[in-house]
Amino acid sequence: MTTPAGELPPLRSPQSTRNRAHVFARASLVLVGLSPWLLPLVCASVPLGAVGDWLGLPFALVCHRRPERTLLLLGVAMPVCSRCAGIFAGAAVGALFAWPRVELRRGRIALGVAVFLTALDVLLQDAGVHPVWHSSRLATGALLGYVAALTLTSLLAREAGA
Repeated sequence: MTTPAGELPPLRSPQSTRNRAHVFARASLVLVGLSPWLLPLVCASVPLGAVGDWLGLPFALVCHRRPERTLLLLGVAMPVCSRCAGIFAGAAVGALFAWPRVELRRGRIALGVAVFLTALDVLLQDAGVHPVWHSSRLATGALLGYVAALTLTSLLAREAGA
């Protein structure tokens, strides 16, 4: 589209900007959610050495990374524990599919239930009621990540008018 000399082209509509922000936020959640799963797979197939260790450092900000609670993928330890791996995976799946859309009130309730179940599993494990079960850590983490991403993407979709 051309404009007469001296005039600025029209700006993007606020709706278009919100839609782009919504898509960008969902894509970012998917990429971040997949990253702790992809890093060990890349490190197993491409010898990254110290660079691979360096790429895993940011995960230390969000996870204790205890070896007995960490999964191995192709013989390489994930950069997060199994519960955090579940949270990251759940967030990726929730952002990718963003289904079903929930209203904020219901999302908060679902998030409360997911936090409760995750905390219950932590307490039972730490009290010695059951040992470290990667399956329960992955499942509770995935539920928490999925519900959090679903609530966030629903909120963003509502803001974007999508």
